[in-house]
Amino acid sequence: MITIKNTPNLTGVIISGDFYDLYNLVNAFHEITINEYSDKHHQYIDISTRVLGLCYDIRHAYQGDREVELVDNHMTEDKMKWHSVITPRNNVYYSCNYLYPEMFFVMLALNALVELRIMDLAKTKYQYKGTMDRRVIWDETIATIRLFQAEFVKCVKDTVTQGTFARWLNVMNREYIHIEDIAGQYIDMLNIKYIKMTKEKRLKNLSSIAKRIAEFRYDKDHREIKEVVMKAAGEYQCEPGEIKLLGIEYPEAFEW
Repeated sequence: MITIKNTPNLTGVIISGDFYDLYNLVNAFHEITINEYSDKHHQYIDISTRVLGLCYDIRHAYQGDREVELVDNHMTEDKMKWHSVITPRNNVYYSCNYLYPEMFFVMLALNALVELRIMDLAKTKYQYKGTMDRRVIWDETIATIRLFQAEFVKCVKDTVTQGTFARWLNVMNREYIHIEDIAGQYIDMLNIKYIKMTKEKRLKNLSSIAKRIAEFRYDKDHREIKEVVMKAAGEYQCEPGEIKLLGIEYPEAFEW
């Protein structure tokens, strides 16, 4: 089972699971995202590419390139005697860390991609009409993604106050967010600002950062970044996501 909990300094979250938990999650990410060679849904390519950034870390986690921990599986001597087997008393769990602002973005991007999958599977232009469609209701990919999101929601709920959590839920689940229009460089800026905060300041700003991402269209910093990025992409004849902005550089190392 996938578990998500805070890192010690609230820099981000620790995503953990056994090999098959993480393997299946990676497959779900690849299934639900839109690749650059797709014949349709081109406007979702950039957010899909960014979601696959998390997929990259999770894949390296189950390959053993990140953290490994032993988790008690509740096997006892009596159970082993009863079944006439000798088994380990721990399961191997693999994990990776991911920044909080980036996770807020991923949650919104997955919401948009799930809606898109519902409409494609149900062959309808309206997501709400396809939710209970027989081709959608038991879709394994959507179920896997929603379980992952639910674990992150539990983590946030355990981190902030009840009132803050209620407001956060409202912000993250509003209609017409259109996260596919966001400039990825804006997320980078918020990530870097968040890394530079103290643990106490991070806790105070979690909800406001989520709000800035969900309401990016009304944010002055986003408008300025988007204008610069689109102009540069036109000049260099490349995709907006390929543009790197001066001053937006991640630190080489930081405490999780």
